[in-house]
Amino acid sequence: MRAKQRIPKGILAIGKISSRDEAVLSDSGARCESSIYDFSSDAGAVGTISFGRNLPAGAIVTSVHSDELTALTSGGSATLQLKAGSTNLTDALAFDTGFAGTQSQALASSATAIKISADSELKMAIAGAAVTAGKVRFFVSYKLPND
Repeated sequence: MRAKQRIPKGILAIGKISSRDEAVLSDSGARCESSIYDFSSDAGAVGTISFGRNLPAGAIVTSVHSDELTALTSGGSATLQLKAGSTNLTDALAFDTGFAGTQSQALASSATAIKISADSELKMAIAGAAVTAGKVRFFVSYKLPND
C-alpha cells in the first residue's frame, strides 16, 4: 500500500490550481479584482481611464474599497467614479474626501449588489476638473453564480 502524498501547509494544489481550489481561496467564494490609478502613468485629464482588468459576465459586485497610496490633488473640484464597462460601480466622489486613506466605498445608488451582464473592463471616470497628482488602489469584490 502506497503512503498518501503530503502536501505542504498552505498549498491547495500541486501544479495548476483547480476551479475548486480557486473558489476556496477567499471567504465564501468571493473573488477580488484590483486596479491602480496612478497619475504619473495614467495622467488625470477629465475623461475615462481604462485599467485593462475585466470583471466576468454574471459577476455580482458586493463591495468596492479604495486605498489612497499617494494623496490625490486637483486644480478644481474633481470627482472620480469607478465603472465596469458602462455600469456605475460607485457614485461620483470628491477626490479630496471620497478617497482619503483606506475606505469602503458605497455601491452606486446605494445598491447592495450590482450584477455585471457582460464581460466588462474596470474604468475610472474623472469629471469636474483634472486630477493633478495621486495614486489609489481599488479592490472590487464579487461573486460568480457558480461559486
